[in-house]
Amino acid sequence: MGSAHLLLVITLLALLTGCFTVRDNRSTAPEGPEPTARTVVDGVETWDLTFEPSEEGFGIEGDSTAEIYETDEPRTIVLKLPGGESLRLDAQVIAFSRFSGAAGDRYTVGVRGATVEPEDLGEQLRVLLEQLETSPDEVDEFIAEVNDAPADQTERVRFSSPRVTFGDLRLGVGANVAPIAEGGRFTLGGAWD
Repeated sequence: MGSAHLLLVITLLALLTGCFTVRDNRSTAPEGPEPTARTVVDGVETWDLTFEPSEEGFGIEGDSTAEIYETDEPRTIVLKLPGGESLRLDAQVIAFSRFSGAAGDRYTVGVRGATVEPEDLGEQLRVLLEQLETSPDEVDEFIAEVNDAPADQTERVRFSSPRVTFGDLRLGVGANVAPIAEGGRFTLGGAWD
């Protein structure tokens, strides 16, 4: 497993399990440095990921290794990507992590949507994959597997897309549904090479 793939997996797991501290995106209290990569105009939160990732860009403080921006309700987030592309999605969480190693600091990004019914999740996945110019064909198989699962099944049905590269940033989409919970959510994870 490559280091970029490992970082992507770690970010997705962290988002799914909620391991990091959280900063409410709507808070007006001075909890930390304002991230230089973020702008908010007319309620749309835009993150410029076209530059070299940095602590300042993502609002990661001193000894911290991650910063999470979360709201109770989904909000519109636009990710500006290298190569002039952008990705628009509604999500509750966007998080950035820094990992230090012999080769220097490495960064990851993760976005998590709200928990929705399987059919709505399928639509969210299709929209995301179309924006990433990746075939959404496997989404139908994923939703069919969820619908065919016993209603009391606690084991999650999982979905994972191929990763797409934008400059030094690699992104992939994942989702999971526990049929007993009657809902699931998507995650978008990325790592810079």
